[in-house]
Amino acid sequence: MSQNAIVPVLSEIQAATGSTASEAAWVVTGFFVSSAVLTVIAGRLGDLFGRKPVLLVSLGLFAAGGVIAAAGGSLGAVVVGRVIMGVAGGVFPLSFAILGRLLPRDRAAFGMGMVSSMLGLGGALGLPVGGLVADHFGYQGLFWGAAGMAAVALAAIALLVPGVPDRGTGRVDWVGALLLTLALSTSLLAVSRGEAWGWLSAPVLALFGSGVVGLAVLVAFERRVRDPLVNLDLMRRRNVWLAHALGFLVTCGQITAFLLVPQMVRLPAGGGAGLDAGATQAGLYLLPFSLTTLVAGALTGRAVARFGTRPPLAVGAASAVVGLAVLGFCPVGPVTVLVGAGATGIGGGTVYSVLPVLIAEAVPENEAGATNGINTIIRNIAMAIVSQVSAVVLVLWTPAGEEHPVRVAFTIDYGMSALLNLLALCLVPLVLPRQGVGGRRGRGPLPRGADRAHGRVPERGRKERPTGARPEAERPDDRRACS
Repeated sequence: MSQNAIVPVLSEIQAATGSTASEAAWVVTGFFVSSAVLTVIAGRLGDLFGRKPVLLVSLGLFAAGGVIAAAGGSLGAVVVGRVIMGVAGGVFPLSFAILGRLLPRDRAAFGMGMVSSMLGLGGALGLPVGGLVADHFGYQGLFWGAAGMAAVALAAIALLVPGVPDRGTGRVDWVGALLLTLALSTSLLAVSRGEAWGWLSAPVLALFGSGVVGLAVLVAFERRVRDPLVNLDLMRRRNVWLAHALGFLVTCGQITAFLLVPQMVRLPAGGGAGLDAGATQAGLYLLPFSLTTLVAGALTGRAVARFGTRPPLAVGAASAVVGLAVLGFCPVGPVTVLVGAGATGIGGGTVYSVLPVLIAEAVPENEAGATNGINTIIRNIAMAIVSQVSAVVLVLWTPAGEEHPVRVAFTIDYGMSALLNLLALCLVPLVLPRQGVGGRRGRGPLPRGADRAHGRVPERGRKERPTGARPEAERPDDRRACS
């Protein structure tokens, strides 16, 4: 919600601080870049020093950033506050890791589904809530509210979430963190500012080049370091790279619907592209997207417990394909927009709820936070790319002298995203059967390396069994894999 709620108040921040539109855009860019960079770092710190302490620190920094942005009274203070608030990017990877550690397998899947649905719901509600709060309390009220909610969440987690002995071994890979920061920040900055500066301008090309070089150096360094920030060996595990690929592809469809539905319905009626809706009505057309994301996320955890991960993934990807196709190719009308947005939301809510389960069951427990952080970064990259590509398509298909794009522009954007989600659907059969969170069931031998993935043989030679696990002698069926 915090990421999107700022968009409606950018003009107010610009007017209040006497800045230009280009300068005010750093309020969005700073948060976007810092949240992407800090996500995997926070996840890795949680793996090493405990997820709950790092989560509490993250929420505390988020609240402090909100206070700085609200009380600073200048554009610089708002930008600095938003950059600090970007530490919240690590909240979801840490939450997934905590759930995987605390709860039995099936309850963990349900909990991860609920948390994932909150991510989608918060993003969808950000625009209307941000505008509503700013109208009544100014842009400062938005930051005070964010800081207050973070403080409440911090207190609730400190009091209600039990501590677990989840400290890992190893050292913090600060060089890897620096290289990751360089690679991500330069690349994302180029993507987010490319339209304003020019895609072929020297600054954008230099940023892209720096990002590529930084990524190459990061990969070479992480292959040699003993305790890498990004464990490249885990990236080769099938369910891990599939989780990253599915996250990227499905996010392309979700962000397309989220960005284009409000723009499309606000276009003048009669030209086949819009419904002449006002700002409030445009937000209401996204309501099915928000509600279905929430409901699908809540139900997916139970579906995973009963049917495994493949069926929910297939249903989610197929639903997104159908929803995007309806939005792109059916005549624009209230019913088609509502149905298309709702079906697309089902896809995102379902798939996002399964991804942390795939990761939790495929990596050692002491790598879950960092791996979930990488998944979040990949989804953020998809958001950045699609937002720029969709905007370019709309500009290219706006007739000379006209103010609005034609219908075919939206068809192209929705169609491309539908194809990407169709590719995601084709990847689902490659997903390996469930391997277990807190215990396993089913038939058949474990795949090679599954012992290490389950945490029974921890990484780096540590000989300890997970909390709550029974001795080997008491688990005669332990060599069976999940169906």
